Amino acid sequence: MLETEFARRRRVNPRYSLRAFARSVNLEHSTLSQLLRRKRTMTWKSIRQIAGTMRWLGGSIILQNQTQPRRPFDSRLLAKALRVSVDDVNVALTDLCMFGLMELKGE
Repeated sequence: MLETEFARRRRVNPRYSLRAFARSVNLEHSTLSQLLRRKRTMTWKSIRQIAGTMRWLGGSIILQNQTQPRRPFDSRLLAKALRVSVDDVNVALTDLCMFGLMELKGE
């Protein structure tokens, strides 16, 4: 996911640096470089830190504190609140579930 996000940002701005990306996810650039090159193992602590700084946990917080719990979930409302695309919300929700940070249930 880090590689994908870094590539996306580089497509938007070809001069976007690894150091800038490291600052945005609150990591040292050397640590991020090692993670991207798979020289360092990704731990749950680093996953939670990176996920939090990339606003993935923001979606979880909003979902947990919905003012109208009976209202059906709407990715569009969450995307608007976080100022991201609906696709980003759906990917983030999938990631949160995959990392065990969140659980989606039926009605």
